[in-house]
Amino acid sequence: MAILHSIIHALRAVHGFKRKLWKNREAAATVEFAIVGPAFIACLLAILYTILIYLAQQMLETAAQGAGRLLLTGAAQTTRLANGNVGMTASDFKNAICNGTSGTDSNGQSITIPALLPSMLSCSRLTVNVTTTTSYNVASTASPTFTYDSNGVLTSTGTGYNYQSGGSGQNLIVVLQLIYLWPTGTGPLNLNLVNQPNSNHMLVATSVFTTENYSCNTLQSQTSC
Repeated sequence: MAILHSIIHALRAVHGFKRKLWKNREAAATVEFAIVGPAFIACLLAILYTILIYLAQQMLETAAQGAGRLLLTGAAQTTRLANGNVGMTASDFKNAICNGTSGTDSNGQSITIPALLPSMLSCSRLTVNVTTTTSYNVASTASPTFTYDSNGVLTSTGTGYNYQSGGSGQNLIVVLQLIYLWPTGTGPLNLNLVNQPNSNHMLVATSVFTTENYSCNTLQSQTSC
């Protein structure tokens, strides 16, 4: 009989504890957050992860517009730079985009070109591609193909720098592309935007235009621009 009383007493104690636990809601919010919180935070991080790429793309587009104007107006083709070059070489043009430059235009006036690439973007990750085409078509704006060796080292960008087709470079259709390797990786919720080796995402900003009727730098005896 004593054993039976003990069992009944234990059952009553358990039942009372269950009733108290059911009524006690103080830790409910903590438990719910423990379940939902990680997924919510991961979602926010994934959104931020994607926003940064779109932000970098927009900054690259703005830089491409500014760089395209240098070619459109003939500034890149006719300016006499401080290093003595008349007309920007490929390295001069990239340096003007990244750091800005100054020189003398075809009329002998001093000009200053501000840096076009935002500080958030690194010049070492930027590739500039300038080509000419005979018509406005989609094929001319296709992204260049980067080639890597077995160790993931970039060996070829498939790009060049050509803003004229013999003689004068005026009234030509020019395709300017700024290609940027944005460092990225696998984000929360298995978000993966990597499309190049070494955990990079290729961003491409393209500007297509017809160059204006600018004049060569006759002060520097420039006959082809």
